Amino acid sequence: MRRLSHIRSAPLALVLALATACGSTVATSGASGGGAAVTQQGGAAGNGLGDAGSSPVAAGLAGAGGAAVQGGGTGGTGTALGPAGGTGPGGYPAGSGTGSTVGGSSSAQLSGPGVTAKEVYVGLIYDENAGAVNEAAGIGSITSGDSKANANAIINDINKHGGVGGRKLVPVWARFDSTSANTIDSQYAAICQQFTHDNPRVFAVVGAGTASYKTCLTKAGVSILSADLPQSGAADFARYPGFVEQGYPNIDRLARYHVQPLVEQKYFTPWDTVNGKPAAAGAVKVGVLTYDDTTFASAVDRYLVPALKKLGYDPDVAKISDVNTASDYGAQSAAVKSAQLRFASEGVTHVISFEANGGLSLFFLTNARSQHYYPRYGINSASGFQALLDTGALDKAQMEGAIGYGWIPGLDVSESYKGGGRAYNNANAKYCLKVMNDAGITFDSSNAEAVAFGQCASLYLLKVALDKTPAQITLGTFMGAVQSLGASYQAAGSLGQTFAQGRRDPSDRAYHWRFFDDCGCFHYEGGLHPIP
Repeated sequence: MRRLSHIRSAPLALVLALATACGSTVATSGASGGGAAVTQQGGAAGNGLGDAGSSPVAAGLAGAGGAAVQGGGTGGTGTALGPAGGTGPGGYPAGSGTGSTVGGSSSAQLSGPGVTAKEVYVGLIYDENAGAVNEAAGIGSITSGDSKANANAIINDINKHGGVGGRKLVPVWARFDSTSANTIDSQYAAICQQFTHDNPRVFAVVGAGTASYKTCLTKAGVSILSADLPQSGAADFARYPGFVEQGYPNIDRLARYHVQPLVEQKYFTPWDTVNGKPAAAGAVKVGVLTYDDTTFASAVDRYLVPALKKLGYDPDVAKISDVNTASDYGAQSAAVKSAQLRFASEGVTHVISFEANGGLSLFFLTNARSQHYYPRYGINSASGFQALLDTGALDKAQMEGAIGYGWIPGLDVSESYKGGGRAYNNANAKYCLKVMNDAGITFDSSNAEAVAFGQCASLYLLKVALDKTPAQITLGTFMGAVQSLGASYQAAGSLGQTFAQGRRDPSDRAYHWRFFDDCGCFHYEGGLHPIP
């Protein structure tokens, strides 16, 4: 699930392209509960399902291992996940075959569109030019792999193990072109038309797409399954009742949480922006870099800025216009350059990046380096600093003092550091890699692997939930089954997630994350922290 800069609401890839419906560019990952301490790695033994190679059918239903963690809000009681070596959901995604049914009866009942007595149809998008935008930006090493091959491998594995709800899972493919002169919205409109009006219609789609795309699918009663980089806020989950996002806590939750880990790691201390080093004294002046849209801008204004003001900082907020075609990146780059020059001239010492996929950070840091301006950055996984550092587009001098929090180990942790992100793989991530390996699929970047994790997260969730409602498969029974899972299903690549009634963005765990001089890289520090 986790990756760097596709344009947030679409597969256009500027940097990290998480596991969008098509193969975009940066990584992915995963939200509820919080308050009580979380068990550290390797907690108490849970319902183990065997190693990554164990049979899906034999595995059955199992929960995440570790001690229980009391959730906050609507999150309910969750379970802490430890990184590599800790207990987890087992060799095959939890729930298949042995879980209790939800909302069905023993007699056959009328199922929804995209479902027959023998098949369930799922819509997927393939971007034939997924890497072109990153190549043009000089960060072509952030690849996204072959998302079509990934999905076919997963679907073949699901069908070998009973399909979904006793039916064969059948992919329906649509094409997206990141290099097209057509707008993202117009391309998604055509895809929605195909998925909802052509024969066959689909029951669910993988990938969230744009707001207009989600609106179109929602009107047609299609479920939307995503494991992407941040792009949706709390209002989107109210607006789209069939929308599930396993890649991140929604943007409002992230905005409410963002300042806390910065404070905990003593981020707000004097900083020398000329030399990129701590200063003996001086005032801290904060700048915020984000998007000028209803979701990010609203979350920044409602939660992030007030949190900073409570600490005594009145931030300078730069809101950058969104991108709708590949050609719009030039204007966005110019706007970010203007913001960087303003921050430097106004003496901003600390820059908080609150973005979707690393694109704003790439533009900002590239310009800042040319101006010999080295502020201290406050970030999260969506900024993709390690992935950007790996490309050579940024240098280590700019990373000095960078601090934040991360929930996408495949993007966050340098591959040169103690096994990289794979050291945090849960059992379902290991199983996902086994499925890829058995299909002859390998990855040339951590982002490409993260894209595959995102596809595994969405497609195996479809199996786990539909296996609970075999007699009747509708949007209502499916969403009821999803929200009943609690912590029993952990998405591949996730650090921890908990579904609950009203909680369809289940990701709820993160580590403190920062740049370390000793390795010249980013990695995690300490134990897992709950994201409320």
